[in-house]
Amino acid sequence: MTANFKYSLRFTLDPESWDAKKEAKLLDFCKKGRIDDVAFFINPEELNQSHLDEKQNRVWLETIQSVSLNLKKLGITTSLNPWTTLMHSDRGRKINPKIGFSTMVDYQGKKAESIACPGDPIWQNYIADCYRQFASIQPNTLWVEDDFRHYNHTPLKLGCFCDRHMQIYNQKLGKNLSRQEFIKLVLQTGKPTQERLVYLKTDQQEMIQVAKKIAEAVRRVSPRTKIGLMSSFPNWHAIEDRDWSGLFDAFSGEHPRVNRPHLPAHNEVSPLKYSRDFEAFTRTTAAFVSNGPQSEFYPELENYMYSPFAKSNLFTQFQLESTVLIGASGIFLNLFDMMGNGIDESYHYAQMLADSKTWLNHVSDSKTRLNRAQLSGVMVLMDQNSAQTIHTSQGKDPEELLPNETNWLSLFGSLGIASFPQADTRKTQYHDQTVAISGQFLRNLNNAQISQLVKNNTVFLDGECVQVLLDRKLAKTLLSVNKAEWHQARTGYQSFEQADGQTVDGIENPRITMLQHTGDYLQLAYTEDAQLDVISNAYNEYHKHLGPMMTVVNERTFILPMNTDPKYDWESQYYSIKEGLFKHFLEKHTQVSFAVEMPGVKLVTEQKDGFKAYLSNFTIDDQPKIKLHLAEQYQFTHWILHAKNGSDLKDVSIHCSWDTNGIGTIDYSLKGLETILLEAEV
Repeated sequence: MTANFKYSLRFTLDPESWDAKKEAKLLDFCKKGRIDDVAFFINPEELNQSHLDEKQNRVWLETIQSVSLNLKKLGITTSLNPWTTLMHSDRGRKINPKIGFSTMVDYQGKKAESIACPGDPIWQNYIADCYRQFASIQPNTLWVEDDFRHYNHTPLKLGCFCDRHMQIYNQKLGKNLSRQEFIKLVLQTGKPTQERLVYLKTDQQEMIQVAKKIAEAVRRVSPRTKIGLMSSFPNWHAIEDRDWSGLFDAFSGEHPRVNRPHLPAHNEVSPLKYSRDFEAFTRTTAAFVSNGPQSEFYPELENYMYSPFAKSNLFTQFQLESTVLIGASGIFLNLFDMMGNGIDESYHYAQMLADSKTWLNHVSDSKTRLNRAQLSGVMVLMDQNSAQTIHTSQGKDPEELLPNETNWLSLFGSLGIASFPQADTRKTQYHDQTVAISGQFLRNLNNAQISQLVKNNTVFLDGECVQVLLDRKLAKTLLSVNKAEWHQARTGYQSFEQADGQTVDGIENPRITMLQHTGDYLQLAYTEDAQLDVISNAYNEYHKHLGPMMTVVNERTFILPMNTDPKYDWESQYYSIKEGLFKHFLEKHTQVSFAVEMPGVKLVTEQKDGFKAYLSNFTIDDQPKIKLHLAEQYQFTHWILHAKNGSDLKDVSIHCSWDTNGIGTIDYSLKGLETILLEAEV
């Protein structure tokens, strides 16, 4: 069976309780749900018996191999998903003494019972040999699970700082530091230390080394088998200094890179909340991993705990269909439990999957699939190695090393502003682009690079970016800022911002909170000769004017002078008043596309060979019409609408009428949780 959009069913088969009835239900589900591949778990969750030896692995493989023969008759491939590499967490399991590798130690000196030390040569050889054994049944794809990392192994937070690793760190440093002394220097405030760089580089190279060992073992047995890696949170991967290209190249060899990015909603959440996380996790991961159209993405759709009590079928279907926004090759479906109950037909998943398949195939062929190299809109810059340059605030917790570089992406994506993540290499120069930067990203660049970026592009900056410019003595030259002072939120200084002299949503001089669910305020004073447009001003509760809030400098540098709240991020910015102010600036100074009067609708645009617009309604409200603001050269009258109609396609020509403000209206009701593609007829 061939398909443009591949369904891979993640499935637990318990060798101890597998029978003909369960197998028949699996085969029937695969036929009805139009499944292309079944990825069988090995040693998962409740059935996990810690790290298995060769004999224990064989029990799983023999049963899986027998089922794969019947799947093959249906044209369905077999893949394997071993559930552990290092081990997700301690669960009262102990490592078999005969296997005999050491365990991870975290930054506080806590020692795991079952989580392997990634630098232990015994474990490295063990895991490579396990994957050699798994490859022996010639699976289509062999997955490496997302416990392949240094962080978030409960009860540990960040590793590894065992005696072996401490010896490695000290040898590279030429010192004899204790664990406590080393950690203190890794997290030290101010300029990053050599200790931090040694820790990060060791982590990075260690995982690439293991990936190479696994790949070599697999290729010796099954050269055609692809190796895929599940990834989790990109910002956390940054504090193990993940080299995305190096790691995926080590796994893939001559095959395409195969990634399983996290879809951040194991349970049903508000689709508006999901919209923000989809940008920060799923789209960001795709940007780091992608090396062109040959990269394959199978986002993991997991319903946990299981059944429609965890997630409605409509929300599951929405997650499935909205993966076209990253140009997914398919989907990895974790719909049933990992204990061996098998297929539960009462969930009615087969019909749901079948209904989406025709449309997903259609918008994922070579002509319509999103081309990640041709994305347009606001370019949001991020760096995989930002933990190397971040200045910590307290020097006490590893979370201080987490980058805050996706704030604009989540915000603009939720406001219907076309935007996309761009993995920066510290070498690329950008010209005449619209760029958004947050957090301490600019610490990755030298002064000349920063100056080029700000002078030659339309740029959105937050308060942390301005602070970097202040530290580098560039704020006056580039922003006409001659004085700055931070004021913490909820300390009695600032209360709200007001867009004086402007009207948004019919409200004159509209206000936005600076008190709740917001970052701290960086009060800026500008030079007298500054070419300055004040968008909004800061006030206290007594209506005292405190100074400018949002400003535009030199008609092309938009400043949002706040940082990131550790709990709420930029939640205060998700507001219709802010939407209006941002879009007014974009309309006046850029050619960036955005949705109009469609709250919660995400817009992803592609322009080079024509123009394509993917719209996804991340709300449960229907939008009566599609309204888009596009640059003049993209104001086409005739479009092709690619939409789903039940289990079939709605693939029709439609008309777009344009007003004098560059806003086009299409007479199509975009349903709640619906994703469509518009393609210009040129």
